[in-house]
Amino acid sequence: MFKEETPRWKNRRKIRAIFLVIALFLFAFLYILIGGPGSNYFKVSLKRLLYPVPVFNHLIIEHNGVKKRLIPGQTLHIHPHDSLKIVKIDTSIPFNRGIRLFSESFDVNALNKKRVIAKLLPGQDIFHLYTYTIKVKHRIDSIGKVCLVISPSVEDWLKKADKIIDPKKRTVFLNMAIKEKVGDLRLNIRLADEYLAQKRWKEGAKIIEDIIKEREDLPAPIISGQASLGLMKKLADSYERLRQYSKVIDTLKKILLASPEDLEIRLRLAELLEKKGRLKEAIKEYAIILPRLTEDEKIVCMKNIGYLLFQTGQKKKALKWYLKAAKYDKKDPNLYYNIGSIYDDLKRHELAEKYLYLALELKKDDIGGRLRLGQSFLKKGKLKEAKRYVKEILKGNPNHLEALILLAAIAEKEGDKKALMSLYEKILSHDSKNTIILFNLGVLETEEGNVKKALHYFERLVKVDPKDIQAREALFDTYQRQKRDNLAFNQAVVLIKLVPRKISYYRYTFKYLIEMDKFEQLADYMLRGVKANPKNFELRQYLILSYLKQKKNELAIKEMEKALKLKPNDTTLLHQLAKVKEEAGYLGPALQLYKKILDISPGDEKAEAAYLRLRLKTLRKGK
Repeated sequence: MFKEETPRWKNRRKIRAIFLVIALFLFAFLYILIGGPGSNYFKVSLKRLLYPVPVFNHLIIEHNGVKKRLIPGQTLHIHPHDSLKIVKIDTSIPFNRGIRLFSESFDVNALNKKRVIAKLLPGQDIFHLYTYTIKVKHRIDSIGKVCLVISPSVEDWLKKADKIIDPKKRTVFLNMAIKEKVGDLRLNIRLADEYLAQKRWKEGAKIIEDIIKEREDLPAPIISGQASLGLMKKLADSYERLRQYSKVIDTLKKILLASPEDLEIRLRLAELLEKKGRLKEAIKEYAIILPRLTEDEKIVCMKNIGYLLFQTGQKKKALKWYLKAAKYDKKDPNLYYNIGSIYDDLKRHELAEKYLYLALELKKDDIGGRLRLGQSFLKKGKLKEAKRYVKEILKGNPNHLEALILLAAIAEKEGDKKALMSLYEKILSHDSKNTIILFNLGVLETEEGNVKKALHYFERLVKVDPKDIQAREALFDTYQRQKRDNLAFNQAVVLIKLVPRKISYYRYTFKYLIEMDKFEQLADYMLRGVKANPKNFELRQYLILSYLKQKKNELAIKEMEKALKLKPNDTTLLHQLAKVKEEAGYLGPALQLYKKILDISPGDEKAEAAYLRLRLKTLRKGK
């Protein structure tokens, strides 16, 4: 027995039938629309559904607990101690069939679980820059990639460097850090500091130079202004250690351009300029410093500026600064001495004496001041006052050499020869090689007629100074007067070497050697004289005679011809040359010389007779 259908179920069946008819109608419509019979559209569509084109959309990675989406070609920078986990690979492939990750030298598949990256690095060494490419592959084809860059922070490098005990190893490590962490100047600065700590100034300076140059070349600063000044100070220190003082000066000037109020740097620059002799520049820097100093420091600075101005020859300006300093410091005798000296140089002697007195009042035992006053009075001819100050010195120290010399100068001005000689002998007992005193004593003894004593002093002098011309001339003259020809000749020979242009020594040498018949030696000395005095006719005559005495007629002829260039109308020399040439058989030249004599002096009977004689000889030979 069947149960009868209710109206509700009848309505449902009608609705289903209607939907089925509509679906069939739409299917038929679409079939006709896309091409009708023979079309493979549904086949292709089905194939695309079952076998889609592989496309990599993105990769979701959990980085230190935070999810990040990496699109194709994107790079993720991470620290070695960071944790990573690959959460999802999004591709066009349903259910990621045939999709896999691949990275050369890096176990990317280990990131399916949360991992600390350092554990996946080679040897778990974090101190390198690692770059890994993670490829997304569909079967064997790469459909996209992302990059992973792993590197420690600069702080990691610096902390590790600080823990390395061996300086050499630390330097190697920092050099490696710079190569790995290109562009971060904190590492370069740390390496420069390391070189400086190891006193490797050249290497340290080179790094700092490069840092500063890089900073100047960039439009925006890569290190702060204060840090830059610190680097420049280190650079200046390095240059100073390397004794490259010009570079130190240039660097200090650059620092002051950026920090003009830096008193310490400006003072350092001023002192270095002074040390290197660049005094005008040093004066300028000290003048800038002066207003910022304490009162005591100002006094020292003013004195120094005065001293430097004096050194550069600016005496009037130096005086002004010394006088400024004297307003504040009334107890410095040296300051008064300096003022007194400048006034003395400026010929303002009264003011000079005033300040020298002030100096002596402050320094009762000052020998230098008394000497200066004594010298000042001596210059002005105030011998009594000069002697008083000198005797004050000698009272405390009877053997004070400078005081004795000054007293001798006073005695000389007074014309007291006896006192002068006594003082000279006393000075000589303390300074046995004083050439001035030896010479003066020699002269005084000569004037007193004590020739033996005079010779003793002159002989001592030439032993001390063999090139003292005045002493040797004194000996030469004395020996001549004493007829001690051998000794006089010895002095003449030395004087010829010392003063080769003085003719009187050659005259004496000629006279001495002629009497000794030493013609070869005579020729040597006269030849020296002719070379030193090529235009001296007298010396050539001496040389000619020496050659004739040695029968060296050819050499004599050459010298005669040279002498005739000096005095072409000297008939005596022409006679001499004509005779020598005639004796040598040069009749023609001799005849011409006699004719020249007759042209110059027509009444010369000797030349006429010789001319006729030679004329006959030449005529006979012609036959």
